Amino acid sequence: MSQTREPGRRELNKADKQRRIHAAALELFSRHGYSTVTTQQVADRAEVGTGTLFRYAQSKGELLCMVANEEFRAMVESVPETGDPVEDLVVLCEPLLVALDRQPENIAAYHRETLFGEAGPHRAEAQRILGELRELIAAVLAGYAGGAVTPADMAGAAQTVFDVLYMTIVRCGVERSSASEGRRELEVHVRRVLYGVLTDHPEGGSTSDPGDGVDSTV
Repeated sequence: MSQTREPGRRELNKADKQRRIHAAALELFSRHGYSTVTTQQVADRAEVGTGTLFRYAQSKGELLCMVANEEFRAMVESVPETGDPVEDLVVLCEPLLVALDRQPENIAAYHRETLFGEAGPHRAEAQRILGELRELIAAVLAGYAGGAVTPADMAGAAQTVFDVLYMTIVRCGVERSSASEGRRELEVHVRRVLYGVLTDHPEGGSTSDPGDGVDSTV
């Protein structure tokens, strides 16, 4: 029977440095905001040199992705089952809205770094999380489609729904909407995507739901 090898001193030291860097970045970003924190401040708080810091995260954007990824990994670990496809999809993305409501500057920067930041392992992990989110959206859609429909069959539709969900969340961050306002917008837009627009407005009228207050051009 093979025995599990105990981590050596070098591995333990590396893990300890990474833990300290993560804790320092989380504390400073949460307390002061992404824009004002410097990598030197993170290194000082973690009690490591900047050269060591950059071995674990090569830029401030990578540091932010490293911290936020920890929070969002749990989002893609299970599929909601509320009995309503719209509610399932909103619940699936709700952690992004809650985080945005709590730390609007940091999460808006996280989305910016995920989409447009420099290449790096933590940004790649953020993109992987979003890829898994798309796969879960496909699983939700396939579950309600019935029959022999598989998540792979719903990949194209899932991409469309994901685009609507994600860009609505990003826009809520830009406009500093509250989590409750963002949730309501998600519900309206996702319902339109899943059930259509023209079926609700056969006379060709406005595509805004009566009283929803949401601009349909978004």
